[in-house]
Amino acid sequence: MKLSGISTTNIKSRIRQIGIGLGLTGLLLINSGIGRAETVTQKQASQLAQAFYNAAHGEVMAAPKVVYNGRRLTTQSLFVPFYVYNFPAGGYVIISAENKTYPILGYDLSKNFDAEKIGPKLQALLRSYALDIEKIRYDSEIPYKAIEAWTNFPEYVKGILGADSEITDVVIAESDADYTLELISEQEEGHNSSWTYTPEQWETEINNELGKSRNVMLGVWDRNKFVPMIVQGHKGDYYRLSLDGHNNAMYRLHASELYSGGQIANLSGEVKPIEVEQEEPAFEFYENFLAETRATEEQAQRSIENAGIVSTPEVSFLGGGHYVIKVPEDITRMNLYNVGGALIAQQYYKGTDTANLDISVEPGGFYIAVIEGESGQSYGFKLAR
Repeated sequence: MKLSGISTTNIKSRIRQIGIGLGLTGLLLINSGIGRAETVTQKQASQLAQAFYNAAHGEVMAAPKVVYNGRRLTTQSLFVPFYVYNFPAGGYVIISAENKTYPILGYDLSKNFDAEKIGPKLQALLRSYALDIEKIRYDSEIPYKAIEAWTNFPEYVKGILGADSEITDVVIAESDADYTLELISEQEEGHNSSWTYTPEQWETEINNELGKSRNVMLGVWDRNKFVPMIVQGHKGDYYRLSLDGHNNAMYRLHASELYSGGQIANLSGEVKPIEVEQEEPAFEFYENFLAETRATEEQAQRSIENAGIVSTPEVSFLGGGHYVIKVPEDITRMNLYNVGGALIAQQYYKGTDTANLDISVEPGGFYIAVIEGESGQSYGFKLAR
């Protein structure tokens, strides 16, 4: 098999020559923090990006340059979730800033990343990475595959570059994908939702559908809607997606082996609209009059019921470091950080949309409260002590 004019045997040899030293040095730098979700520094990420590109081209290449870090995609722009490195010879690689996710989230071996021209589809995918990285930072579950990838980085890179490629042209119209994914989002078909699967199972389902249909319609959740895109194929665990007209890069579907939510896909062939059978009423005028009357009464009742429902986040300061925060959905967890990004408190909730927070015992200054709703949406609040 050939890849960029280099045989997989040559790739393996070059990875040994170029990457093994980094594998030993990087292990000392990174491995000590894996269990504690310690972040990866830009210097460490730069070394990993260099090793990846050297291995891809079979020779030592010019040093890469970081051009984007995704900070604005996280809650309140608190953390750097990943680094995007451009290479002078063309191409880029996305290195995770969190060692509990996979090291490489995406790459392109020919075209540079333009941070000024990130379209809505690519932004949706990158934001899904950023939010998963933000969430996993304080998750106690152990990501064994990620640990293996970080501690055996040369082998991990060899697997990426040496994987078989199964990629086709786009054969699905964008308008068809938009329509079909909208229908799927309105229905309760669990097999079309990534929430039903583990990340590995979801990839298997996507791969099976690619084998049958060549393309897969994929929707990525971003800011209360699914952003449609088309999967053209895959190379190992990395996928070619129709992102805003740029189709050379390869991306992971999810940043982590632990979180699989936030995506839908057409995995069941034709999707039909939900049909409602309508009958002609025997006394149409009378029935319409009753329907309008009932609708008026129901609207009045809803207005009464909704009087106490929060439609946008609300913060109430009670004095002395006491806050009450309401969000438009039930809360599952609240994390409190200082301005340096350190977690200082964590609370779990069930069956309530209200969080009560007391920071009276904390030193004076500003704090960030990040509340996670049942839908997975995060809400950030800046509080003063």
